Amino acid sequence: MNVVVWVIVAVVVAVGVVVAVFGWDRYRSNGKADPESSQPTSEVFIDPTTGKSMRVWYNASTGEREYHAD
Repeated sequence: MNVVVWVIVAVVVAVGVVVAVFGWDRYRSNGKADPESSQPTSEVFIDPTTGKSMRVWYNASTGEREYHAD
């Protein structure tokens, strides 16, 4: 029983080290358009709070939609 607990602790520590070294959000979008992969679409989004129009950009590699001021 005691060995099982030590194995679980070792696995948790190993995962924590990997996350700390490589970063949990390493591949998270920074909210900026990547001109090489994002392409503007013909869609226009009206921001309800400001009333300004925003162009919808689509990134086919990630499937994300981004909104940029028109």
